[in-house]
Amino acid sequence: MRITHHADVITVFLLGSALVLGAQEQAPPTVRGRTQDGFGRGGPQFDQAAVDRGRKEFVATCAVCHGSNAKGGPGGPDLIRSVLVMDDEKGKEIGEYLKAGNPDKGMPKFNLTVQQVSDISTFLHREIAAAAHRGSYQILNILAGDAKAGEAYFNGAGQCHTCHSPTGDLKGIGAKYDPVTLQGRVVMPRGRSGFPGGGRGRGAMAEPQGPAVTVTVTYPSGQSCSGTLVRVTDFDVTLRDSSGALRTFSRNEDVPKLETKDPLQVHVDMLAKYKDADIHNLTAYLVTLK
Repeated sequence: MRITHHADVITVFLLGSALVLGAQEQAPPTVRGRTQDGFGRGGPQFDQAAVDRGRKEFVATCAVCHGSNAKGGPGGPDLIRSVLVMDDEKGKEIGEYLKAGNPDKGMPKFNLTVQQVSDISTFLHREIAAAAHRGSYQILNILAGDAKAGEAYFNGAGQCHTCHSPTGDLKGIGAKYDPVTLQGRVVMPRGRSGFPGGGRGRGAMAEPQGPAVTVTVTYPSGQSCSGTLVRVTDFDVTLRDSSGALRTFSRNEDVPKLETKDPLQVHVDMLAKYKDADIHNLTAYLVTLK
């Protein structure tokens, strides 16, 4: 799923889905002038069930292009600053766009139900609101999971132990990071920007968090160039080659061809598989690794 916007609105700093996932299963009442959504009184409120459904549908259908937090991905723009999304009313505009698609920009048609579109719209507007009201957002208690269940998930269904070890690379991680950061690393392995090109500004050139994403740019003639991916948009791709030099290539639809390799892809793929309980339990377990 790729939605092309025509203008950036304001630069926003998205707190991220990790904080939404950090909320307790039962939303707490208003505390110290804040609503149950974590915003200040008078701020927007959303159906949390619809937000959760929309997030899962978005990750499964749209994240491959737009990033797991809708902040932009490999070829898909930032939807949190999309004019089309901001002007959307209960999924009407988004739904019409999805039905038609935009083949010229690599955006296929999607045959989603009215409910699915509405839920995705609710999720996106919730993320926009989180960014706009970041100054009044209250991080709720996220240590609501079971550490023992988290350990079982780590060594079992989650298959985390196949790459990580509590006595190796994760030794002391519970003392190094606070619970919010730990949970953020689980659900947003590359941080708030999600993917190169999804940073604070459309022209942001910041390197992604974690192991580098690499890209190979190949023209029809066979000429190619490889390096660390710095930024990718509908119109260009920037990489850092082996000499350390930045190189930018213009894009015209699928020319040149891009092939990316992300060492954290297995973590990104897990986003569509996690249950809220898994994330809560895993966070509770990681906190114990002192």
